[in-house]
Amino acid sequence: MAFLDILKILNDCLVLIYGIYLSVEIVGGMQNDRQKRLIFALCPVFLLIQGFAWLIFGTQAVRQAYPLLVHVPLALILIFVLKKRVSMVLVSVSTAYLLCQLPRWVKLMVSAVTGSPVVGEIAYMLCIAPVFFLLRRYFAPAAHSAMTYSGRSLLLFGSLPAVYYIFDYVTVVYSDVIRGAAEILAEFLPTALILFYVLFLTSYHVQMQKRTQLELQSSMLEAQLKQAKTEMDGLRHVEMQTAIYRHDMRHHLTVIGGLIAADDGEKALAYIQGVEEDAASIVPKRYSGNETVDLLCSAFVERAEQLDVRLTVNAKIPREISIPDTELSAVIANGLENALKAVKEVVEPHRWIKFYCEVKHGRLLIEISNPYAGKVIIRDGLPVSGQEGHGYGCRSIRAIIQRLGGLCLFEAENGVFTFRAALPECGETLQA
Repeated sequence: MAFLDILKILNDCLVLIYGIYLSVEIVGGMQNDRQKRLIFALCPVFLLIQGFAWLIFGTQAVRQAYPLLVHVPLALILIFVLKKRVSMVLVSVSTAYLLCQLPRWVKLMVSAVTGSPVVGEIAYMLCIAPVFFLLRRYFAPAAHSAMTYSGRSLLLFGSLPAVYYIFDYVTVVYSDVIRGAAEILAEFLPTALILFYVLFLTSYHVQMQKRTQLELQSSMLEAQLKQAKTEMDGLRHVEMQTAIYRHDMRHHLTVIGGLIAADDGEKALAYIQGVEEDAASIVPKRYSGNETVDLLCSAFVERAEQLDVRLTVNAKIPREISIPDTELSAVIANGLENALKAVKEVVEPHRWIKFYCEVKHGRLLIEISNPYAGKVIIRDGLPVSGQEGHGYGCRSIRAIIQRLGGLCLFEAENGVFTFRAALPECGETLQA
């Protein structure tokens, strides 16, 4: 047997393994160790079947029977053992067959340039592994994501490999329609289609990821705005209770006056202390004159005290501003919530938060600063969290501020994290 024939046999074995694993990766990969062992064991089984078929029937007969020897059994295993959808399996197998064209084109080009089929086969052998790992790393996840997005996307992206599969077997394997002297030209068109398919599908996957991320942020933003509205309604209810309590103050004074008239000073003093405690528990403090900001500051100051955190408020906001209450409260509440979470990890005497908010020159200025423990990484203008489910607060803040036409900045320097925002404000202060 010639050295060239040995190389061809080795490459046929390699491309079989290449196609099996690529089909599995595109259809969704292996979910557990049992499936990994199964796919690993399939490779020598298929190689033995292919080897016996070569010895008995010859190379050409094996090529023509390849769908029955390899593709159909592989598809059945993926469907019934790995529990993959039939449509997904058909698309993945035909897509893997389509992608076998890439190393084959390298072989043809090298053979044409060097004039040596042996060098072409060696180039094929050397390139098949890196091509597989590149496709597995970048293309297979994109293909799987695109094909599982919807039935229409599966039909869209599955049509090209399916058509090529039929085209190649009809015109190349089962006939000699486009073979001969123009072999390189005949192979160029499907190779160009493959490259376009890989690049387009990878780009589509990136765009879908961005769209999904934007939809997630939008959903979270809507949920936070609803939550902000609920919290504001709750705080307004507290303020209403305060008004009622003030209204009832004359009754308390009557009771106190009666106790004093009865010369029962101890009971009068105890009653006064009880009234003060009740009033302190429900009366929100005034910080700026703006109801929304005052209610939020009152709530967060109380939470900070419970956590032994010193929250300093410097707020000068008109009673009426043009920024919607829900969006203003979402920005401030997210900023203060993030600050409280960060300061909880800090040891005394560095457990402090400074909150500044003021309208100047037609802009609502907000600044929240606090110390932090560990390391803060700012990427694309936002702090990056290594914890699952964290990091959305700052994204929501930026999304709201950008929607309002404002600007925001997140900085971490010398152990202090600072959030600054400037929002356009066209409202006028109303007289009390």
